[in-house]
Amino acid sequence: MAAEAPCYTVVFEDTTESPSTQELRASLEKGTDEDRLDTLRRLLCRRLMGTLRPHEADATVAAQPTLLMPIIQYIMPSKNKQLNKLLHFYWEVFPKYDENGKPKQEMILVVNTPTNISVALPYVFSKDAELLEPLISTCRSCLEHRHSYVRKNAVFAMYTIYREYEHLIPDAPKLMQTFIAAESDTTCKRNAFVFLAHCAMPKAVEWLISVYDQLTSIDELLQMSIIEVIRLDCKNDATH
Repeated sequence: MAAEAPCYTVVFEDTTESPSTQELRASLEKGTDEDRLDTLRRLLCRRLMGTLRPHEADATVAAQPTLLMPIIQYIMPSKNKQLNKLLHFYWEVFPKYDENGKPKQEMILVVNTPTNISVALPYVFSKDAELLEPLISTCRSCLEHRHSYVRKNAVFAMYTIYREYEHLIPDAPKLMQTFIAAESDTTCKRNAFVFLAHCAMPKAVEWLISVYDQLTSIDELLQMSIIEVIRLDCKNDATH
């Protein structure tokens, strides 16, 4: 896959005090969480503006090769939620491919480094099967996470992967069928139902028939998804 040309966004950045690469690196390695937040914000602004300095660029596109390793070593393992959120944005805009459209070697380190945003990485790296493969086990484990917001995002992460690279999770429909039968959270159930409706309609219909007597008490959001599935199934002249 050929690397897409970056599309820059105009973001205000105060250039009156512009720290050097060495200062930014020291802040990432030894600074407090506030220092690291400020540094990551600066890097995001420069990335979005396309104003990285020449000495911070690699042979492909403007990136920070000297700052990438400190980010992987010191920022990715952080439990600070603000840093986690900024890091998610950073990986979205960071150039992940070389001039030949192949994933950069550093990206292998990224997907294999323990982090609190692991469940979000499949979205960020959804264009490359090589980067997604190490994340499959994380997605599976997040389906059993104690927090429902993690589970609901894990469902759509698997949906994204299965839609693009079915061979990476060939048993995903069966996994979703088991998940929706055992899940208690309505949003998680709705997401799993949407997955089945788009990737394994017979399984979606099978689950729908199994809960037919409970339809009037089901959450409204899930009811809307059910109506959509019924509409699609009718168009296919199904026998249900």
